[in-house]
Amino acid sequence: MECIFCRIIKGLEKAYFVYRDNIVVAFLDKFPVARGHTLVVTREHFKNILDVPEEALERVTRVAKWVSIAQVRELGARAIKLVMNNGRLAGQEIMHLHIHVIPFYTTAQHRRTYLRDKEGEEISRALRRYISSFLVTSKDVVETG
Repeated sequence: MECIFCRIIKGLEKAYFVYRDNIVVAFLDKFPVARGHTLVVTREHFKNILDVPEEALERVTRVAKWVSIAQVRELGARAIKLVMNNGRLAGQEIMHLHIHVIPFYTTAQHRRTYLRDKEGEEISRALRRYISSFLVTSKDVVETG
């Protein structure tokens, strides 16, 4: 059985994409703890950090940095938390390698909410636009939409 991330990557489930290339995708979390909470996910299914090739892991962390920069500069985040849970005991719920990129705007505690369509479209468009703008001169390729 395919995991939800594999289904999202194949276009079988709805998601608000922030970034896509041939190794990773980044999309908004459906139940974000903060505005702009993004997941950076390998296209190929790897369970966690223990079985992912280093090249793919490097790409995931690079894209997590780009998303972090966009969250600060485009959304006004004041701090960023990167989280990668590896294994059920560590809190991994979806057994497909991913990093949470969680923006912080205040010191208030974050609680999960449901991502609404209008907000998902607005935030993903803003982050995608910002990431695309600083990669234009880079050798990295960005798919939009």
